[in-house]
Amino acid sequence: MKKTHLALAAVTLAVGLTACGTAEPDGPRPKTPMPGNVPAGPEYATADAVMKAMGTGGVACKLLRRAQADFGSGLDCVAEVDGAEVENEIHVLDPARFTRDDIGDSIAGRRQPPYSHTIVAAGNWYVWVRNPDYAPQVAEALRGVVLKPLGESKG
Repeated sequence: MKKTHLALAAVTLAVGLTACGTAEPDGPRPKTPMPGNVPAGPEYATADAVMKAMGTGGVACKLLRRAQADFGSGLDCVAEVDGAEVENEIHVLDPARFTRDDIGDSIAGRRQPPYSHTIVAAGNWYVWVRNPDYAPQVAEALRGVVLKPLGESKG
């Protein structure tokens, strides 16, 4: 009985290691680059600066909450656009620590299923406009571009 358990454990370990070796390539996965249509600027130092720029651009946004972030800064705010309240989640990545590809990779993760968010982006920042119908107004206010979801959400 002891030999059977030992043999079974050895076979299970061998099969598991073999499966891991063929399923995953060596090294980290490549980053998804920033989409080519995303302008290099404007850049902002903080999410508060993005929120202020939204107001200057005609889409005033009221602070709801700040995010604890080690990537830079983040916050949620609500704006009134065409009479509708629109929540926005703002992320600013520190360009001294993150490349344009790092930022592109972060954006791609938000645009792909299961999230499938509509994002407004430029420079070193992006905004998830929770109601995608109003993303063009946010993009215009911030001089960014609208990035539509890359796939369908699963629910």
